[in-house]
Amino acid sequence: MQGRREDPCPWWQARREVVDPRDCGLTIARVVALTYGKSADDSGIRQFGIARAGAMALRDSRGEAITETNLAGIENLLGEAYRSLKASLSR
Repeated sequence: MQGRREDPCPWWQARREVVDPRDCGLTIARVVALTYGKSADDSGIRQFGIARAGAMALRDSRGEAITETNLAGIENLLGEAYRSLKASLSR
């Protein structure tokens, strides 16, 4: 093997390393801020990243035992996340 290729998705790398969802969420927020040319300090973008990571953590924690109630909670977290992102991007 000649060398390790850099991971193009640092937020996913953080997720695979089983870091705290808040830390993963802040990494997601930084990637989104770079993608859209916004500040990583934007509260809406930070909220998006943290809520998105929270949804992933909830899904992962339930595994095969996930219930409809769990899925509804995940859907709510994702809705909150994307509403926050949309509001930030529209400013």
